[in-house]
Amino acid sequence: MGCTSCGTANGSKPGGCKSNGGCSTGGCNRMNTYDWLRNLPIADMDSYCNVVEVSFNKGTRKDFFRNTTVHFFEKGDLVTVEGISGFDVGEISLTGEIVRLQMKKYGVKEANPDMKKVLRIATDRDLDQRNTNKQREPEAVIRSRAIARQLKLDMKISQVEMQADGRKATFFILLMAA
Repeated sequence: MGCTSCGTANGSKPGGCKSNGGCSTGGCNRMNTYDWLRNLPIADMDSYCNVVEVSFNKGTRKDFFRNTTVHFFEKGDLVTVEGISGFDVGEISLTGEIVRLQMKKYGVKEANPDMKKVLRIATDRDLDQRNTNKQREPEAVIRSRAIARQLKLDMKISQVEMQADGRKATFFILLMAA
């Protein structure tokens, strides 16, 4: 069962993610993962997975973070995490044992000492700062496209993602074929 925006009406073209209602996740985000281990009881708290998966920018980017806090997070919680020389704000997308399976799938070691940490539940100040920097993204796309055109670079800047604290911007580009 797909999301309502994917369905077709009277044989017309589908809306939403154009998966013809076959995404079966209940949403248009292809990076969604269903936590089928969620309702299993935890036998031993010492073996509980202290790593969570956090998604950024509506699920376009995900990463694993060590939960060093005493808080047990739920899917959908907004958290502040370590970023590059600062912090970022993301949404918890997976917790518990399913994270271990995802880490194994992507070749990430749970004992990795370099894994960044969850700092805290996102505060109102964190969210305000993130929203302020998200509003800067469209202008950054326009300015970077103008600079690329001025320098005659063979690329198209498709998106700019600002870190929540505004200290880092990631530019997503498409290289044009020669």
